[in-house]
Amino acid sequence: MPKLFVSMSDYKKWLANYTVSVKFPGVSGFEILEMLQARSHLALIESNMCATERAELESADAIFLAHADEFYASLYEIAELSELRAKTNILPSHWWWHLDKLVQQKLAAVAV
Repeated sequence: MPKLFVSMSDYKKWLANYTVSVKFPGVSGFEILEMLQARSHLALIESNMCATERAELESADAIFLAHADEFYASLYEIAELSELRAKTNILPSHWWWHLDKLVQQKLAAVAV
């Protein structure tokens, strides 16, 4: 994802969008893609966030992880994540784009 100039209002919108979106895991895969894109935009400016905003983001990330299975199931209906990552050059550090791997690890841990 290329680095772009991000206005204060844009990143506040992305933060608000992401923190609300993670609470609704039953949405369509297309809406989840938008959520993942918002999180990637936030990653670009995360170091410039104040402590309150970073805490809000961390809390939303925890909710996201708690619902990883549901988000992945919806995404799986519309796209193959590994192909999306390859086509859009997703950074390896953007863990939220690796739902397939997160879910596989969770299943492997439960199986043990």
